[in-house]
Amino acid sequence: MTGYENHAGFSISDSKLQVVEINNQQDHFYLENIDETYFNEPLNFEKDKETKISSLLQGAYNELMIRKPIKSRSVSFTLPFELFYTAQLPYDNTLLHQDLLEEFRWEFSVLYPFVQAKDLAIQYIDIDKNEFTPYNTAIIIALQRKYLQVLNNFCRQNNLKLKFVDNIHFAAERALVMSNAAAPAGVSMSVYLCNKYLSILFSYNGKPIQFNILQLNDASEIPGHIIRALTGRENFKISKNALTSAFITGDSLSNSIVQTLCDTLDIDFIQFNPFDKIKPGQKLFENKFYSEHFNSFAPAAGIAYRVG
Repeated sequence: MTGYENHAGFSISDSKLQVVEINNQQDHFYLENIDETYFNEPLNFEKDKETKISSLLQGAYNELMIRKPIKSRSVSFTLPFELFYTAQLPYDNTLLHQDLLEEFRWEFSVLYPFVQAKDLAIQYIDIDKNEFTPYNTAIIIALQRKYLQVLNNFCRQNNLKLKFVDNIHFAAERALVMSNAAAPAGVSMSVYLCNKYLSILFSYNGKPIQFNILQLNDASEIPGHIIRALTGRENFKISKNALTSAFITGDSLSNSIVQTLCDTLDIDFIQFNPFDKIKPGQKLFENKFYSEHFNSFAPAAGIAYRVG
């Protein structure tokens, strides 16, 4: 974390706002704050007007600040799955970065014709061909710029500096890498459960190689989706026997759900602690989020840990 400044990470779901603050004091990093609060009413990014989104977000933020003001001026956010458009596509690694972005923008205009591709902010992770996929691919994630503008306006109104905005699963994965549970060499699977969505991320030697977000009708579909992800497809060959580790996290993920998935799938899922490598402030030992519900704060922790 060289060059790290005080930084607060916020995670927004449809029901609540979570915060994790990391501070730097005399070249030592410590956990300053973990907290959450619920919105006055459910938040619907896709249907609510921007003024309503801003009002609900401001109300929740005010409640958090009354309990414990953040010391950081730099903040970052994670946003829920339903706001992102994703794809994993082959790509030409001879293309320049800007040319690749334009190529992906065109691909998204075909995959998601109901969205104006020019209004999307796009990021991607390039993946070289490997023993699981026979050609170069890229995991591409896009977000409508209007949501970035809402967050920018919020930060400006609160004298904050917006640094990063990320998908909840990729932020949680960063927290995993920073934890004692970090995957050893080999193939790891990371599962994220949130409301009506399930995402599955495979990594090889610490680098993502496959990512999917799946919409759920109900929880009974979860085991089947994971089994299908592990039986391989024509362009992605993998099996349960190839796994060296498996991790799971999510918003309010219960121990009983995790145990049921472990028993049903015969996979030893680990609910990792995103805070086990960072020194907590003394008062946090009395904080139930720190001692009991740490796993659900993985996205807020991961985006707070991010430096670039």
